[in-house]
Amino acid sequence: MRIDLSILNKICDELGPMEVGSSFEKDSITLRFGYWKKIDLEKLMSLLPHHMQAIENLVDEDEECGGELWNYVVKRAHIKI
Repeated sequence: MRIDLSILNKICDELGPMEVGSSFEKDSITLRFGYWKKIDLEKLMSLLPHHMQAIENLVDEDEECGGELWNYVVKRAHIKI
């Protein structure tokens, strides 16, 4: 999967510092904001191209690390015809 750097920069500007990572799912990437913080999924979706979707993922819940740890899997949207 490919995503233009300008889109990632726009997401970072709107939602804060993030890291981009690989995903176990084929043709997808993960985004992690701050220290695994939860962000506004609707806002993220509005910043992605129409052919991509983001799925919120609770990675772990660890009280020693500040509670819930979230990331976002970005992949191609399933287009219904």
